[in-house]
Amino acid sequence: MSIKNKLNKLYLYRCLVTKYKEYIVKKNPLIEINRCYKLTFNELPNLETPQNLIEKIYWMQWNTDTSLWTKCTDKYLMREYVKECGYENYLPKLYAKWDRVEDIDFQNLPNSFIMKTNNGCGTCYVIKDKNTEDIIKVKKIFKNWLKTNKQSYSNAQYHYLGIEPCVIAEELLPNTVIQKDISPNSLIDYKVWCFKGQVESILVVYDRTSEKYCLDLYDINWERMSEKFNMNGHFEFRKEIIIPKPECLKEMLEIASRLSRPFPEVRVDFYVVDNKPVIGELTFSTGYGYFTKEYYKYLGDKCDISDLKVIKKKI
Repeated sequence: MSIKNKLNKLYLYRCLVTKYKEYIVKKNPLIEINRCYKLTFNELPNLETPQNLIEKIYWMQWNTDTSLWTKCTDKYLMREYVKECGYENYLPKLYAKWDRVEDIDFQNLPNSFIMKTNNGCGTCYVIKDKNTEDIIKVKKIFKNWLKTNKQSYSNAQYHYLGIEPCVIAEELLPNTVIQKDISPNSLIDYKVWCFKGQVESILVVYDRTSEKYCLDLYDINWERMSEKFNMNGHFEFRKEIIIPKPECLKEMLEIASRLSRPFPEVRVDFYVVDNKPVIGELTFSTGYGYFTKEYYKYLGDKCDISDLKVIKKKI
């Protein structure tokens, strides 16, 4: 394990890094944008006339109304948007929502479930048997998670700032036998990339642990597109493993197309349970460094920002 990974396991270290990034973003967001972008592309982003997808995402975050981004990024409020679009039945069951850690109550919850914050990445906790769980420990973990708004300042993801933090409990989705053979450590995550209702590709994340994750990429006909990957990225690509085409792929793509219509760019993330798509979340500021510069430029060409109204923002 690298020194950086060891440090990231320390709560105090993570808090200090978050506070530093918060200070930088509030002082001048371009500092954090330039830092992150240059680490990946070895050059500064063009935010005057953005060309590739990442440049356009940053441009939209700082120059346009992203209030709907904020609502749909919120893992609790996004349920309202999904319901408005007619797909409530494709959401995992919601068991509870708490605004304060002190209000968390396991009594009326089923024996197994998953807890998560509504504004984080990776801030989730699996409860397999609540009767054997250390409730005090769980509450302490979530209290720490709610203290920091890490995503708002990580890579300058401004739209996270408007999310009122809370904790939710949802059903724990099962990992099927077929999925376990390929992805024993996590459910397979199908991330459908869309541009104003047009589906472009499906990024697949599987066998995820706290230390690693595996990626694959397919087009809408489920043809592999691994040549688009930057193989120097921080992920594993297993050439010998072909992810089976989901039986519900057509249904999944239809849902993603409808949910993505208002947005120049968004990823609609799914799981599959009993051959049925289950909506996980909507992602607007995708992580980057996974693909070639050419593919980011190609995706940027798909992202039309020409009709967006420019507004002034304050942090």
